[in-house]
Amino acid sequence: MSKRHNLHGSLIIELLVVCSLVALLLPFLVVALLRMQERHLLIKTYQDQQVIKAAIDAHFQAQWSRLRPASCLIDESLFLIIESGMSPPLRLATRTIDKESDWLRAVDYGLCRGTVRVNGNPLDTSLSCHWKAGDSVRFSSCESYFPGQILSVSAQHSRIELIGGELVEDAIGQSGIIESQDEFYWYISEGKGGQNAFWRTPRESGNSLELWSGIERLSVFPLLDDNLDGRVDALDAGYGQFSLAKVRGLWVEYQYRLHDCKSERDTQLAQDYRSMRGETWRYFSPCQGVGNQIIVLKGL
Repeated sequence: MSKRHNLHGSLIIELLVVCSLVALLLPFLVVALLRMQERHLLIKTYQDQQVIKAAIDAHFQAQWSRLRPASCLIDESLFLIIESGMSPPLRLATRTIDKESDWLRAVDYGLCRGTVRVNGNPLDTSLSCHWKAGDSVRFSSCESYFPGQILSVSAQHSRIELIGGELVEDAIGQSGIIESQDEFYWYISEGKGGQNAFWRTPRESGNSLELWSGIERLSVFPLLDDNLDGRVDALDAGYGQFSLAKVRGLWVEYQYRLHDCKSERDTQLAQDYRSMRGETWRYFSPCQGVGNQIIVLKGL
């Protein structure tokens, strides 16, 4: 009986020792687990940031890589405009443009593009496109280029009239490229979700389209071929109108914010980015980030 009491007493003492150790170690275990969870969320946030940045880069490429027409010849009358949000265009007077961002006005050439042979004027093409009667198009070959207009669209073909008076006769018999041309403003303004977003508005008429929510700031710089030797000579940090004969690409800088940021840190890391215009952008990582890229204007 005495042995049983001693064994029972030993078990109680061991249990009390184990409970005491658990009570001592539990706070440390909880802290370690919380830190592991926070670290996992932080890593996931940075992974999300890289995915979002790559998607934004691809989106800018899709929007702006077609800002030069397909042509063997240089049309010096074509241009694009880059301006500050402090000076918004009249077309966007009803919108609140972000004053710290740039806006761009340019023509998207060739969202719809194909080859044709000009056997007469008007000419027909079987291209299936987004255009409608009255829209502007452009015909280009290595001998000439002419503006045109869509006269009619059916399920089988589109009828196009080239514009240029008697000079259009020079295009008869030529093979070349016919392409759509859609002029837009691109800019930063408040999105439908209440935060800044990347928008596009047709220059003359039509509805504005929110392209990407969470892009908070944007700067655009033309990369210029001043001596027309096919190489970039300078990045212009000014504003104004730039001839497409000299613009070979765009340097784009942007600041973005992650939706549903997974980082649960009470304080985020403040960081600064020095833009090519000499401005300092303050952002808070990892829920905000900054990206930059070169967009080559492809033309042909």
